[in-house]
Amino acid sequence: MFKTILYPTDFSDNADKSIDYLKYLRNAGAEKIILLNVIHQRILDTMETIHKTSYFQDARYREDMDEAVQKLEKDRRNKIAPVAAELEAVGFEVNIRIEKGSPAREILKVEKEEAISAIVMTSHGRSNFAGARIGSVSGKVIRRSVTPVLLVKR
Repeated sequence: MFKTILYPTDFSDNADKSIDYLKYLRNAGAEKIILLNVIHQRILDTMETIHKTSYFQDARYREDMDEAVQKLEKDRRNKIAPVAAELEAVGFEVNIRIEKGSPAREILKVEKEEAISAIVMTSHGRSNFAGARIGSVSGKVIRRSVTPVLLVKR
């Protein structure tokens, strides 16, 4: 039924709860997981501002900024690696993607690029606003996704 699952994670405690649901889907015939982490554009914009302010347009600025982004990507890959190993241990084929931009937009882009059967994500991520019925990223994904979305409650 669901052959390829997209699992976007922001590494929040809520996101970690989804891993058990992914394992259940393996027993239901799922074969492949696309692990996705999106480096939010706001983070990149903040880094850009800090670097511009720090170096006052120094010639080294661009190289330093590129190096900082690469370090951030490497950090995200290191954080997602144990999740990949845990899912591989139960028999999934796992692909890791680190993208940059708006989380909802990137999730939907990967959904199209990877021929996803379903998306598994938490109802609330890192922001976890108290009293909100559904998070802003998950809400956007639900409204715009063409594949089923399994939301895991916080």
